[in-house]
Amino acid sequence: MKRHVLLPGCNRRLEKMEWAWRAARAQIGAKRRKTKEIRRETAMTKEELAKEIVNRLKKEYPDVGCTLDYDQAWKLLVSVRLAAQCTDARVNVVVQDLYAKYPDVNALADAPVEEIERIVKPCGLGHSKAKDISGCMKILRDQYGGKVPDDFDALLKLPGVGRKSANLIIGDVFGKPAIVTDTHCIRLVNRMGLVDGIKEPKKVEMALWKLIPGEESNDFCHRLVFHGRDVCTARTKPHCERCCLKDVCAKVGVEQELSEN
Repeated sequence: MKRHVLLPGCNRRLEKMEWAWRAARAQIGAKRRKTKEIRRETAMTKEELAKEIVNRLKKEYPDVGCTLDYDQAWKLLVSVRLAAQCTDARVNVVVQDLYAKYPDVNALADAPVEEIERIVKPCGLGHSKAKDISGCMKILRDQYGGKVPDDFDALLKLPGVGRKSANLIIGDVFGKPAIVTDTHCIRLVNRMGLVDGIKEPKKVEMALWKLIPGEESNDFCHRLVFHGRDVCTARTKPHCERCCLKDVCAKVGVEQELSEN
């Protein structure tokens, strides 16, 4: 009976052949995935996808708006600051006590920061929020005659006001084009495939400006909030089976997010 004896170096050559085979398979798989991506992109460009999503969400949520209660611009400015790391529902309750004691810009500007903090404490981060609110009201009183400026850059100079807050005020109060990149917006547009793995709010905003018509921008972001809370949820399994976008959504990272949670 003959025995097959591997000559020195044969094992090494076999290992190299196996690695080459695996690399070839991986390359073939990558090409197949690339082909699928090209086919998908050819079938619908991002501009076309954005238009379809805008239209479908408009039908699904015809009447949308900010879920923070306000009847004057300065009140929305206050509520937006309080809403950081707090629910809109809680903010809507807390501000009732704040406005009952300080009913206008001048009164709130003159209010002791400690007293504002006591009232807004249930919203969390009480000291920093109270300090920002007091500073904002003083600037509105001293520089803008008690009015909220309708200029984006001017809003950004107010204490505690970032791009998200400024866009919300520009869109909801002044009816100008605005894109509010909150957590719902960032999560959904990534899942849908409108942006590619972008999580930084300003970069998402800049990308969406190229896809979403200005006249649709503000309501589009509100619709994303409603859709994100009801259907395309973050902490539970997204309800893709009843999503109005299920046949066009790329569902990017959905399975991975669920496994990590």
